[in-house]
Amino acid sequence: MTLWALLAVLQWISGGSRSGKTYALVGAFAQWVKGKQETSVIPKERSLLFLTDTVEGRQAIQREIEAQLGHGYVPYIATPIGFMQDEVELFWPLLVEAKAVDPHPPLRLKPETELVWAQRLWQRWLANHTFAALSANSEQLRCAVGDRTTRHLLDLFQLAAFARLSLDDLPQLIRDHQLEMPSETVEAIVAALKQWQRWCTAHSLLTYGLTTYLFGRVLLDHPRYQASLKQRFQCLLADNTHNYPAVMADLIERCNQQGIEIVLTHQPIGAVRLGLGADPDAFLSLKSQATVIEQCRPAKTIFGEIDLTGLRRQIQELLTTPQSTLPESIAAIQTTSRMQLLQEVVGAIATAINQGRVQPNEIAILAPGLDSIARYVLSSELKKRGIPFVIWNEQRPLIHSPLVRALLTLLLFVYPRTGMIPEATAVAEMLTVLLPREIDPVRSGLFSCYCFQPGLEKAELLSTTQYSHWDRFGYRATQAYGELREWLRGLDPENPPVHILEAAIQRYLWPQNLTASELAPLRSLLEGTAAYWQIYDHLPEYRTTPTAERLREWIALLRRGTVTADPVPTLLQPQGVLLATTFQYRSAQLAHRWHFWLDVGSPRWQDGGLQCLWQAPIFLRQGAASPSARLWQSTSERLEHLLVDLCSRVSDRLFLCHSDLAANGSEQEGPLSPWVDLAVGDRPQAVTNGTMINNAICSTS
Repeated sequence: MTLWALLAVLQWISGGSRSGKTYALVGAFAQWVKGKQETSVIPKERSLLFLTDTVEGRQAIQREIEAQLGHGYVPYIATPIGFMQDEVELFWPLLVEAKAVDPHPPLRLKPETELVWAQRLWQRWLANHTFAALSANSEQLRCAVGDRTTRHLLDLFQLAAFARLSLDDLPQLIRDHQLEMPSETVEAIVAALKQWQRWCTAHSLLTYGLTTYLFGRVLLDHPRYQASLKQRFQCLLADNTHNYPAVMADLIERCNQQGIEIVLTHQPIGAVRLGLGADPDAFLSLKSQATVIEQCRPAKTIFGEIDLTGLRRQIQELLTTPQSTLPESIAAIQTTSRMQLLQEVVGAIATAINQGRVQPNEIAILAPGLDSIARYVLSSELKKRGIPFVIWNEQRPLIHSPLVRALLTLLLFVYPRTGMIPEATAVAEMLTVLLPREIDPVRSGLFSCYCFQPGLEKAELLSTTQYSHWDRFGYRATQAYGELREWLRGLDPENPPVHILEAAIQRYLWPQNLTASELAPLRSLLEGTAAYWQIYDHLPEYRTTPTAERLREWIALLRRGTVTADPVPTLLQPQGVLLATTFQYRSAQLAHRWHFWLDVGSPRWQDGGLQCLWQAPIFLRQGAASPSARLWQSTSERLEHLLVDLCSRVSDRLFLCHSDLAANGSEQEGPLSPWVDLAVGDRPQAVTNGTMINNAICSTS
């Protein structure tokens, strides 16, 4: 039977990491398109629906389509949440007709601003510590000013929506899983979430949770929407369904009932987003209806060319058999202190690159969690050696950027009555950042000490003549400072802050030829500020809120570190040594020739890199009976899944990087410590010091 004939029914492509699932998926799509062309029926672009789990996956599918079919085919490619957002907005009139939402046009609410408005709505409960059981301890609750509790509540709402559960089902769900929670707390949780749902729908505000709720609980059950699926989509192709929420399994089931041709890929183990809404076992009912194709193509791994079953067997043996032997391609870098370890890792990478054994873009440094010390040391030391270095998807708080801090300080000189007085150090930083060629740090300090006047009405920059020794500023600095004062005087405080920010960036920052990493927080600041003002203008009861009050709240939110820069994912393999967490690396579906696993002695490897929302396990479609539910009880199984996935993504060389002492001075004895002992015991040359690390690198197969 040909592949084209198989497309008349539901297809299920199963396999491990890098087994060719996406290639087979696009291949099936290519056969489908060619079959349509033979019958002179050219499919419309929006009738070809591709679903994938991440933005990086969407880009990978587009590249694969171009490789197999050229540039003429542009199907509709979306992530699950992106697809649901598009569908809810497209069928907004249907939702209004069903009285599920307010007739006004919808407005998307970002997670960080969602947190702010939810806290306002639940202020009475949070002040009384009604939800104290949701936080790790009461001290954390007080320190975070309710952030942690509010985030847990919103996560519960989203997880229930992902599972297509009613909020009324929550009490029974909590009882079934025997969670230790007072009944009055459970009742308050349900009441708060219902209040949040009513408030969002009444104001046409779309959060991720509410979007999923409207799609799963209203649209999917609506006969007119179900009929529209067949009218709009000829073919549905879903990649990596093991990372989808259960609501998407119901969507695929509806499409299958409508006779839409479907191909999906699924990975039997190693769901990256398990605990973040993914429910891999919710899709198993589709498997019984599908034509199953197993992708058994061996992939080149650190254990050689081996299929998923063989690789899993090798990992299990290494984890359970003390006397196992590691392949020669796995070496250890072992030191006493962590700082020494980071230096040795840099030295090993530099040696390998200088000897021409590997290129920078073929190396990845991975860890279950990354701290600022590791980022700084690895980044600075590699760049000193002229080696390009990339931190994958670094989402640091916007307030950490000096450019952002300078712009926020500048706003306090424009808008009166904000109630926020900038410090002299912040003013000095603003002058240095905005005018780096004209004003050095010493002169900026003098300006902030003698020419800065704080005030309750508005801060002001005074004339340089206020300082008796004004000649010390120098001509160039004095001219630049004077031009800045004149420019600030000409700004109209009636304009929204985003206009002032754009003008300041164009005048002072854009000419500095900023790098992409410096531009990312500026873009996020502009987008976030515009969105924050849009929400106020969207809500009738808040439209009259003064600009000063809005600005004060927005700056306070930024200073709390809630808002982060969200860099656009790179389209190609990172052009440099890559630093990433294991979760980021697996989510992006990357692969490299060489891996350096950092802090392998850390207990953090024990959780298998599992990222988990609060109480996520109870929302699995099959509950405690779900095979995926075992991962929360079995730390060994979580670790096994992580290792199988990571070992599938490294082909030539793996370095286990271990320091006896962690950054805080405590001893490290994690689940992978025996692997370090095996590597050191079998091959003494793997212990790092000068010639020995060079020998370990030179022994690359």
